[in-house]
Amino acid sequence: MSGQTPILSICVPTYNRLKMLQRNIKFHLDVFRKAGLPFEIVVVDDCSTDGTDRYMQTVLSEPEVKSFRRVKNSGFLSNYAFAMQRASGKYALFLGDDDLLIPEKVMEYLRMMESDADLGMIQAPWMLTDERKGGSDMQPFYDIPGPMRFRKGDFSDMLDFILKYHVFPEFLIIRRDVLAQTVSGAAPFIFWAFLFTTRALGKADVLFLPAPFARVTGISADPELQQGKKECMFQWDTYRGGLEYLASHARTVTLAPAARLELLDKISHFMLVRKAVAIRLHVHARNWVEAYIMYHRMAAYHASPVADELYKQICTLAGIVTALEEAAGFSAEAVIVDPVINDDMIHLVPDHLKQRLTRQASTADGWHPPRAWLRMMPDFGAQADDGDVVYDLRNYLAQFA
Repeated sequence: MSGQTPILSICVPTYNRLKMLQRNIKFHLDVFRKAGLPFEIVVVDDCSTDGTDRYMQTVLSEPEVKSFRRVKNSGFLSNYAFAMQRASGKYALFLGDDDLLIPEKVMEYLRMMESDADLGMIQAPWMLTDERKGGSDMQPFYDIPGPMRFRKGDFSDMLDFILKYHVFPEFLIIRRDVLAQTVSGAAPFIFWAFLFTTRALGKADVLFLPAPFARVTGISADPELQQGKKECMFQWDTYRGGLEYLASHARTVTLAPAARLELLDKISHFMLVRKAVAIRLHVHARNWVEAYIMYHRMAAYHASPVADELYKQICTLAGIVTALEEAAGFSAEAVIVDPVINDDMIHLVPDHLKQRLTRQASTADGWHPPRAWLRMMPDFGAQADDGDVVYDLRNYLAQFA
């Protein structure tokens, strides 16, 4: 296909995931060459330190591969936008470096776009896979009952659709002229997928289809957090920003008071679902302070966001973690922990703090660096020296009571 203008640009931002990137490039070179589709793979390296730049030099002899390396690490969204803006194909799609396309569906959806000049974007859910089971399929990230097309400027119906089916418009195939007026790296206070899809609907028709065209890691064999999970855990508040941005284009300000209250209720319900996901992920990751705040953000609308026993555990561990963070920030030595704080509690502390703990104070004579003591019982830390600091855990627990 060398020398032909690409029909499809597969845009892959990457950062420090060399093995996944190698699999990605090899797979897509193989399947789309066999399909006879003029295509390109646009890789943008966000200053990886794992040898990605050296690997990319070895694949530049492949005519379908284009490679760029950023001068500084700029983060996911900036790298996503940079990659998409480098596309030269008639259509482009974003793909995570650990994701794989479903070639037959991509080809089907491209044929649909080629036959319909009004269609500027196709959206679809993505198929979640389990790496622990050899990449087997789990289920689509969201479900819709069938194709749903929105005409250019039809923001109100698209908003209703997204709220009803809890849709996340992240995986898209977009016509390049629409892309040029849609995608950028600037998206403060808003989840990028809602922003880009709303912009695209202002330029052309958008079609949502129920069948995925990409497989995405749902359960990873790698302990490193995936980008999608990071967004669910730490950027969930931007989802409201995205819905509000779309709603502003739907002219919801002209709604009657009752209809406006109904819209607010739907957005609040959407956000409660996302907060419930976030709190589960934070508990699993042992992010206890974040889980505590998530609980109270949910409790403004829901009487019992989690079971009482779990909430008590969250409160206790949030207090312990907060005290440990402050103690570890004071001294380069291991934090000396009161034996009353049992091993079951210590086991649930994040690993970076667990590595900084000790049960025994050094008995060596002479000078020693200042030490931090974490006290539960009043007599613990009585042997602390003048330069040491004793942190009273009871006060920290009271903050999260």
